[in-house]
Amino acid sequence: MVMKNTESSPDLIDLIFKYIEEEFPEVQDRISELKPTIRKEFSGIETYIRQRSMTDRENQIREVMSLFNGRNATEVARRLNISRATVYRCIKTSAR
Repeated sequence: MVMKNTESSPDLIDLIFKYIEEEFPEVQDRISELKPTIRKEFSGIETYIRQRSMTDRENQIREVMSLFNGRNATEVARRLNISRATVYRCIKTSAR
């Protein structure tokens, strides 16, 4: 198991707030107030951050299902610029 040196590398909260500071300088004065609150609220939680939101995923499933006719997975994949495996994953998910 590889251990990271936590002394020198910023944690997720620091990275998120650094991004917020860069993108939204107008909230910079609230950062020092918000960081401890966020740390307290979410401390001890291991989390996975999806690349896409659940809403985006649900929209993709709806789009795939609206185009899929039972035999055109390759065409749907090409049209939506996704893989055939993703098309089949969407079909499987919508069947649940």
